[in-house]
Amino acid sequence: MTHSPVTTAPGADDPLAATGGPFRPADRSRAELDALAALLTAVPARPVHLDGFLPEQQARALGETVRAMPTWETSAVLWNPDRRATRPATPEEWRAAAPGERAAVRDVARDIPALFDDGSPYPAEHRARLSDFFVFAGMGTVLRDLLDRWTSPGGPLTTNVEFARYRYGDTLGEHSDAESDTRFVLNLYLDPSYRAGDGGVLGFRDEEGREHLMPPRFNSLSVMPIRPGCVHWVTPWRADRVGRHTVSIAAVPATPGEVK
Repeated sequence: MTHSPVTTAPGADDPLAATGGPFRPADRSRAELDALAALLTAVPARPVHLDGFLPEQQARALGETVRAMPTWETSAVLWNPDRRATRPATPEEWRAAAPGERAAVRDVARDIPALFDDGSPYPAEHRARLSDFFVFAGMGTVLRDLLDRWTSPGGPLTTNVEFARYRYGDTLGEHSDAESDTRFVLNLYLDPSYRAGDGGVLGFRDEEGREHLMPPRFNSLSVMPIRPGCVHWVTPWRADRVGRHTVSIAAVPATPGEVK
């Protein structure tokens, strides 16, 4: 497992941290960012696991906002017979399938645009905070500049964002996203109750068979380069509660119209 040195987040008297926005990564030195860029372009591929990614108060506020999302749907997929692709399944089909056919199951947040509709029951403070986060994670300049440092000269990137949580036994089977145009996957973990032994550990195996394990510690960020020959997975969630609330951010090449 690769870790950068932990950077101390701004204190509680930081007004932006206290209010929860605008979002920004905790400060890191230029030397540290350069070291991260070197790791993420290394051969064989190396994931990075950062502790203290956001200022503490921002991470706790964002976690509350994600946990308050009202509409979650079980997302279950089964392997096709050739195991080269998956197909959606109902939760009942997933449970009835042989273990070797089960590719993944977890809850995914749905109907996010409806959270911002007039009359939405989603509290106003959560709507405002989620909007601020989308400005950050949806390729506002802060995250885009950070990704550009990691990928230069690979060209500008944009992102796709998904919110997920895990119930007992939920898991993500070993797979590769190399057939997609994804360059990196970033996972920000927002479960303040996570403890060692809860499971839900992200695993990554590089082109030479070396494994890296990244536990979903609160306010840590895993960054995986997506390349041919590399696979990743999530071990079963073992806590007897819904948890491992995660923001997954897939970084993909931007089209000319998306670069601002």
